[in-house]
Amino acid sequence: MRTRRNSRAAWPLAVAWAFAGALALSLANPSVAAAQSECAPYISGGPDNPASGTLRGYQIVSLNLGAAFGLSVGITATFNVGVYDMYDRDGRSTTYVRCDDYTEWSFQ
Repeated sequence: MRTRRNSRAAWPLAVAWAFAGALALSLANPSVAAAQSECAPYISGGPDNPASGTLRGYQIVSLNLGAAFGLSVGITATFNVGVYDMYDRDGRSTTYVRCDDYTEWSFQ
């Protein structure tokens, strides 16, 4: 004897799975809005580093890390890097600094 499946019961389950997948993707990738925060207009090295600097501009950097083993998996990190004119006892230099943790950025 054939039994009839309730097609209305399968629809909410499919929507729940789609919502869970979209939520997982949104949590895994940082939003573009998170990368839009501006860098500080002025930075100082503190007591151990007497250099101080003024912001000349900034750029958005995106790093893509991934692997492919039959299924592609990847993570994208997006952040701002500020370009600062730094001044100390030896003169002026240009330094690139990450704006989220204020560490020097040496990849160009």
